[in-house]
Amino acid sequence: MSTQPENTPDERTTYPFVYAHTFRRMYASVIDIGLLLIVIVTINWVTGNNAFAGPGTAPQDIFILLGYLILFTGLKGQTPGKMVAGIIVVDDEGHVPGVAVAIPREMVGRLVASAALGLGLAWISLDPKRQGWHDKIAGTYVVMKPKPERRPQRDSSGYMPGERPAKQRPWRRRRKG
Repeated sequence: MSTQPENTPDERTTYPFVYAHTFRRMYASVIDIGLLLIVIVTINWVTGNNAFAGPGTAPQDIFILLGYLILFTGLKGQTPGKMVAGIIVVDDEGHVPGVAVAIPREMVGRLVASAALGLGLAWISLDPKRQGWHDKIAGTYVVMKPKPERRPQRDSSGYMPGERPAKQRPWRRRRKG
């Protein structure tokens, strides 16, 4: 049994700063909104239209939205939409920010960015580091998540993609010249 915590600063993954394009971020947002709508419609259907309709339901709607954004961003650095888009939220050092940074990013930052007629979100396309106001408030960046290297596998005949076959083809003769 180890006395060290599982995620010491030395063991945390550092991601390179290849800033995610605006359209990739929009793609991730559309996926996240779609997933949230599926969850809301399903819960509403199961409860017989009593979950998200009527007075006094706004707090639970906000709780579900912020819980989704804060937990995924804080713990994994990615919402499911960002996972599909291949992007990740990181801090100044290139690490997943954690819940303490995700709370102001998602609660305060998104509110400010959206309340200004969406200018804080449109700022992503104008900023050289592709930061929206919510990123600037929290000190986060959205970067491309590098794809894991895949090693080619030999097939059943022993052929490795990218290798030349062991035998030369008999119908190809070299010209003497």
